[in-house]
Amino acid sequence: MTDLELVKELVRKTCRCGAAKKAHQTFCLRCYQSLPGMMQRALYARLGKGYREAYHQAAEFLDTERSVG
Repeated sequence: MTDLELVKELVRKTCRCGAAKKAHQTFCLRCYQSLPGMMQRALYARLGKGYREAYHQAAEFLDTERSVG
């Protein structure tokens, strides 16, 4: 995912799970709270400073949780 795609996702008001979320937040509250604390904190990194990697790690975690649950 490019930085531009990440920015567009941040502006969106729908989480990748389909639930509503606030603009400028990566995930809805339910998805965010299901992440381990280390992943939650990593999402505060800036683009180009680790955010892309944090996003991909969190998205992979959430996808795995959804397929197991």
